[in-house]
Amino acid sequence: MKILIVSYTFPPCTNGAATVMYNICKYIPKRYYNVITAKSDVCLHSHGGHGSYDKDYVLDCNTIRLPVRTYGTLDRFKFFLLTIFWGLLLNKKNEFDCILAVYPYPSDLLAGYVLRKITRKPLVIYMHDLWSEMKKGARTYKIWKFLEIKIFSAASKILIMNKKYENHYLKRGIDNLTIFPPPIDLNQNKKTISSGIQFQKKNLRIAFTGSVHRLNESAVLAFLKAAKKVGDIEVLFATPSKKNYLKKISVGFLSKRECIKLQRNSDVLFLPLSPDALYPEEVKCAFPCKALEYLAAGKPILAVVPKGSFTEAFIKAHEVGIVVTDLSVKKIADAIEKLKDEERRKKLSQSALQTAELFDAKILSKQLCSLLNNIVLNHKSSAPRSKL
Repeated sequence: MKILIVSYTFPPCTNGAATVMYNICKYIPKRYYNVITAKSDVCLHSHGGHGSYDKDYVLDCNTIRLPVRTYGTLDRFKFFLLTIFWGLLLNKKNEFDCILAVYPYPSDLLAGYVLRKITRKPLVIYMHDLWSEMKKGARTYKIWKFLEIKIFSAASKILIMNKKYENHYLKRGIDNLTIFPPPIDLNQNKKTISSGIQFQKKNLRIAFTGSVHRLNESAVLAFLKAAKKVGDIEVLFATPSKKNYLKKISVGFLSKRECIKLQRNSDVLFLPLSPDALYPEEVKCAFPCKALEYLAAGKPILAVVPKGSFTEAFIKAHEVGIVVTDLSVKKIADAIEKLKDEERRKKLSQSALQTAELFDAKILSKQLCSLLNNIVLNHKSSAPRSKL
């Protein structure tokens, strides 16, 4: 079986979908898949132009990089057209048996859908986010929703991250769903990591690694206000986001290796998702990739997330941290005070390491290959045979 992966972002990008692809593809033999993606330059245009490019975060695999270097509408349309062109060439050479299209970019799903229709090869969709970026008042909203149903109906399977995603889509009448949790490369996290950047630890260190954006900014701001009220702590952010209020606490963008080192040299890791975000359903379903990195680091999580969200339920169920479900500065400060207790942190850390094993990329990659192989076999067996 061979897989055609269509993913706008791919390593050396280090954003969410690219990280998932890295963790999955690392454990699939490269002869089993081809990747169609954008130029690596696209990483440099993310996060308001501050980038998420890590030159060491690469995979040795068969990769077609299209001449697309931004996230602009014109480049996404170009990506859609060129993906179909290259997909048809690869199909002519019998280079794939199924298509794996990765969201959060509609161009990937549209290209996968068209290739599915032309080649008759099965389409599997991996939903890294909800398809809910369009405001309901936008003119194109109904068009995108119509296309979403058409594409999803054509897919053999839609892979979603958790039960919240499943409930969301079942309410909309979409049922060809399989829960496939995001993976974490535990081997990478277990290695001894050296870095040119040195972190001098003092007091209780609370660190955040990732981007500050519309889905988490208000939670970040509430946390920073709370941190100022609590003594004997150090706050350290590693983010490509350039915000004035982060200047004194941010070390800027770090490579994956450096991020892991920072996580391991911290006492608590901060996970924000804004309860007042513009798209509340998206935030309630979300499970950020950084949460798995935090678990693999074996550190307790301080989460400021919406009440009723998947992240709230997950952290509480697995006892890997403390959750605050609103933007109360006092409640966040109280949570920080609780995490000063070393014994409490040790228990949470042990639970974190145990929970991380559930998301081992080596195991999940095998499960994905098995799932795709079964889809291909079923597709071939159900295909009409030509009469002699």
